[in-house]
Amino acid sequence: MPIQTIAIIGAGVPGRAIAQIALCVGCRVVLEDFSIRTLEEAEAAIRETLGENSDKSAQPDQPQNLTVCVGIEDAIRDANLIIETATDELETKLELFTIFDKFARPDAIFATTSTAHSIAEIADVTACTDRCVTLRFTPADNPNRLTAIPGPQTSPDTLTRCSEFAQRLRMEVTQPG
Repeated sequence: MPIQTIAIIGAGVPGRAIAQIALCVGCRVVLEDFSIRTLEEAEAAIRETLGENSDKSAQPDQPQNLTVCVGIEDAIRDANLIIETATDELETKLELFTIFDKFARPDAIFATTSTAHSIAEIADVTACTDRCVTLRFTPADNPNRLTAIPGPQTSPDTLTRCSEFAQRLRMEVTQPG
């Protein structure tokens, strides 16, 4: 199943950048953050940038494809891909992946952008270790490259879907190593 709806947990610089790129290729994006101020700033920045960059090649419904919310359960409910860009605290990531496991679609991919913690360690709190992956968007503030770093249980289907997503984003796809 192709990735159409992305939930991004964390509206800081990396989350904003990923959201903007996904919107530019017609994805539906739900941006979530526990900080209302951060969320409002991110929404304003994204909408302003999309407005400035609008031209004939842009998707006409980019701004309408952006939803912002406070509340992870609502943010992830319809997502094909959930990307957490939260702080690099292991406890936070474990808590987020536990919530993803309870409320996400049964086919959703769970991704972290962190390389500080092993995806295997994070994925262990889920019942779907085969759909967990690290996605490194580089550089973080204006990514043009995506590296999918699998865990020991990550399925080939998950990696294929991530690669297809990267191609849709018009990003260079790299392999770890």
